[in-house]
Amino acid sequence: MRTGLVLVLVLAACGPKVSTAPRSFDDDLGIREPEPAAPVEPRDEARAVAPPGKGLRAGTIARAHLVAVLDAGPATFLRQLEVTPRRAGEKFVGWELVQLLDRTGPLHDVDLAPGDVLLAINGKPVSRPEQLWTVWDSLRTANEVTAQMWRGAQQLELRFTVEPAIADAAAAAH
Repeated sequence: MRTGLVLVLVLAACGPKVSTAPRSFDDDLGIREPEPAAPVEPRDEARAVAPPGKGLRAGTIARAHLVAVLDAGPATFLRQLEVTPRRAGEKFVGWELVQLLDRTGPLHDVDLAPGDVLLAINGKPVSRPEQLWTVWDSLRTANEVTAQMWRGAQQLELRFTVEPAIADAAAAAH
Protein backbone atom coordinates (compact mmCIF):
# COMPACT_ATOMS: atom_id res chain seq x y z
CA MET A 1 0.00 0.00 0.00
CA ARG A 2 2.93 2.32 0.68
CA THR A 3 4.06 1.92 -2.95
CA GLY A 4 0.55 2.89 -4.12
CA LEU A 5 0.73 6.10 -2.11
CA VAL A 6 4.14 6.91 -3.53
CA LEU A 7 2.85 6.28 -7.06
CA VAL A 8 -0.13 8.56 -6.55
CA LEU A 9 2.19 11.28 -5.24
CA VAL A 10 4.55 10.82 -8.21
CA LEU A 11 1.71 11.09 -10.72
CA ALA A 12 0.19 14.05 -8.88
CA ALA A 13 3.54 15.82 -8.98
CA CYS A 14 3.47 15.44 -12.77
CA GLY A 15 0.20 17.36 -12.98
CA PRO A 16 -0.16 20.86 -14.38
CA LYS A 17 1.16 23.72 -12.30
CA VAL A 18 -1.05 26.46 -10.83
CA SER A 19 -1.13 29.62 -12.90
CA THR A 20 0.58 32.55 -11.15
CA ALA A 21 -0.38 35.04 -13.88
CA PRO A 22 -2.16 38.08 -12.49
CA ARG A 23 -5.92 38.00 -12.91
CA SER A 24 -7.70 40.87 -14.61
CA PHE A 25 -10.82 42.59 -13.34
CA ASP A 26 -12.83 40.88 -16.10
CA ASP A 27 -11.88 37.48 -14.63
CA ASP A 28 -13.60 38.43 -11.39
CA LEU A 29 -16.76 39.37 -13.29
CA GLY A 30 -16.78 36.11 -15.22
CA ILE A 31 -16.23 37.88 -18.55
CA ARG A 32 -13.85 35.93 -20.70
CA GLU A 33 -12.54 36.34 -24.19
CA PRO A 34 -13.04 33.28 -26.35
CA GLU A 35 -10.11 30.92 -26.07
CA PRO A 36 -8.33 29.97 -29.27
CA ALA A 37 -9.26 26.53 -30.55
CA ALA A 38 -6.83 23.87 -29.40
CA PRO A 39 -4.91 22.18 -32.17
CA VAL A 40 -6.49 18.87 -33.00
CA GLU A 41 -4.10 15.94 -32.70
CA PRO A 42 -4.25 13.76 -35.80
CA ARG A 43 -5.54 10.26 -35.21
CA ASP A 44 -3.06 7.39 -35.23
CA GLU A 45 -4.07 6.24 -38.70
CA ALA A 46 -3.19 9.71 -40.05
CA ARG A 47 0.30 9.57 -38.57
CA ALA A 48 3.30 8.21 -40.40
CA VAL A 49 5.57 5.78 -38.58
CA ALA A 50 8.51 7.56 -36.96
CA PRO A 51 11.93 6.65 -38.37
CA PRO A 52 14.16 4.54 -36.12
CA GLY A 53 15.90 6.39 -33.32
CA LYS A 54 18.94 5.66 -31.17
CA GLY A 55 17.72 2.50 -29.48
CA LEU A 56 15.73 -0.69 -29.72
CA ARG A 57 12.08 -0.84 -30.76
CA ALA A 58 11.83 -4.62 -30.50
CA GLY A 59 13.54 -7.47 -28.73
CA THR A 60 13.08 -9.87 -25.85
CA ILE A 61 12.74 -9.44 -22.12
CA ALA A 62 13.63 -12.27 -19.76
CA ARG A 63 10.55 -13.11 -17.68
CA ALA A 64 12.67 -13.30 -14.50
CA HIS A 65 13.93 -9.74 -15.12
CA LEU A 66 10.39 -8.48 -15.82
CA VAL A 67 9.04 -10.09 -12.64
CA ALA A 68 11.89 -8.53 -10.61
CA VAL A 69 10.96 -5.08 -11.97
CA LEU A 70 7.27 -5.70 -11.24
CA ASP A 71 8.09 -6.90 -7.70
CA ALA A 72 10.01 -3.66 -7.04
CA GLY A 73 6.85 -1.69 -7.84
CA PRO A 74 5.91 1.13 -10.18
CA ALA A 75 7.52 3.84 -8.04
CA THR A 76 10.95 2.25 -8.41
CA PHE A 77 10.48 1.96 -12.17
CA LEU A 78 9.19 5.54 -12.51
CA ARG A 79 12.29 6.93 -10.78
CA GLN A 80 14.21 6.41 -14.03
CA LEU A 81 12.23 9.02 -15.95
CA GLU A 82 10.53 12.38 -15.73
CA VAL A 83 7.16 12.81 -17.45
CA THR A 84 4.53 15.50 -17.80
CA PRO A 85 0.90 15.25 -18.93
CA ARG A 86 0.32 15.93 -22.63
CA ARG A 87 -3.01 17.53 -23.44
CA ALA A 88 -4.92 18.58 -26.54
CA GLY A 89 -6.96 21.46 -25.15
CA GLU A 90 -8.53 20.08 -21.97
CA LYS A 91 -8.26 16.44 -23.06
CA PHE A 92 -5.49 14.27 -21.63
CA VAL A 93 -3.59 12.55 -24.45
CA GLY A 94 -0.74 10.72 -22.72
CA TRP A 95 2.47 11.05 -20.72
CA GLU A 96 5.22 13.06 -22.40
CA LEU A 97 8.81 12.08 -21.65
CA VAL A 98 10.79 15.05 -20.36
CA GLN A 99 14.02 13.14 -19.72
CA LEU A 100 15.51 9.81 -18.74
CA LEU A 101 17.07 10.22 -15.31
CA ASP A 102 18.90 6.88 -15.06
CA ARG A 103 21.54 6.58 -17.77
CA THR A 104 22.28 2.97 -16.75
CA GLY A 105 18.70 1.68 -16.50
CA PRO A 106 16.98 -0.62 -18.99
CA LEU A 107 15.16 2.25 -20.71
CA HIS A 108 18.47 3.78 -21.82
CA ASP A 109 18.80 1.18 -24.61
CA VAL A 110 15.22 1.65 -25.87
CA ASP A 111 14.21 4.03 -28.68
CA LEU A 112 12.93 6.80 -26.40
CA ALA A 113 13.52 10.52 -26.81
CA PRO A 114 12.39 13.61 -24.90
CA GLY A 115 9.03 14.69 -26.28
CA ASP A 116 7.79 11.13 -26.95
CA VAL A 117 4.21 10.65 -25.69
CA LEU A 118 3.12 7.33 -24.16
CA LEU A 119 -0.50 6.61 -25.12
CA ALA A 120 -0.96 3.03 -23.93
CA ILE A 121 0.80 -0.17 -22.84
CA ASN A 122 -0.45 -3.40 -24.40
CA GLY A 123 -3.36 -1.38 -25.80
CA LYS A 124 -4.48 -0.18 -22.35
CA PRO A 125 -4.31 3.46 -21.23
CA VAL A 126 -2.24 4.43 -18.18
CA SER A 127 -3.61 7.90 -17.54
CA ARG A 128 -4.89 7.24 -14.01
CA PRO A 129 -3.22 5.40 -11.11
CA GLU A 130 -5.78 2.58 -11.14
CA GLN A 131 -5.15 2.06 -14.87
CA LEU A 132 -1.41 1.87 -14.22
CA TRP A 133 -2.00 -0.76 -11.52
CA THR A 134 -4.18 -2.81 -13.88
CA VAL A 135 -1.52 -2.76 -16.59
CA TRP A 136 1.26 -3.37 -14.06
CA ASP A 137 -0.48 -6.49 -12.71
CA SER A 138 -1.30 -7.77 -16.22
CA LEU A 139 2.38 -7.74 -17.19
CA ARG A 140 3.09 -10.68 -14.85
CA THR A 141 1.39 -13.05 -17.28
CA ALA A 142 1.93 -11.10 -20.52
CA ASN A 143 3.89 -12.75 -23.31
CA GLU A 144 4.54 -9.38 -24.93
CA VAL A 145 4.98 -5.79 -23.79
CA THR A 146 4.04 -3.11 -26.29
CA ALA A 147 4.03 0.65 -25.90
CA GLN A 148 1.95 2.75 -28.27
CA MET A 149 3.51 6.19 -28.61
CA TRP A 150 3.71 9.41 -30.58
CA ARG A 151 6.93 11.12 -31.59
CA GLY A 152 5.92 14.54 -32.82
CA ALA A 153 3.45 14.07 -35.67
CA GLN A 154 4.50 10.44 -36.12
CA GLN A 155 3.60 7.22 -34.33
CA LEU A 156 5.83 4.49 -33.04
CA GLU A 157 5.40 1.24 -31.23
CA LEU A 158 7.86 -0.52 -28.98
CA ARG A 159 7.31 -4.29 -28.97
CA PHE A 160 9.19 -6.72 -26.73
CA THR A 161 8.51 -10.44 -26.38
CA VAL A 162 8.66 -11.89 -22.87
CA GLU A 163 10.51 -15.22 -22.66
CA PRO A 164 9.83 -17.87 -21.63
CA ALA A 165 6.23 -17.49 -22.73
CA ILE A 166 3.37 -18.50 -20.46
CA ALA A 167 1.01 -20.94 -22.17
CA ASP A 168 -2.52 -19.67 -22.68
CA ALA A 169 -4.72 -21.08 -19.91
CA ALA A 170 -7.36 -22.19 -22.43
CA ALA A 171 -4.75 -24.01 -24.57
CA ALA A 172 -3.18 -25.60 -21.49
CA ALA A 173 -6.58 -26.94 -20.35
CA HIS A 174 -7.00 -29.01 -23.55
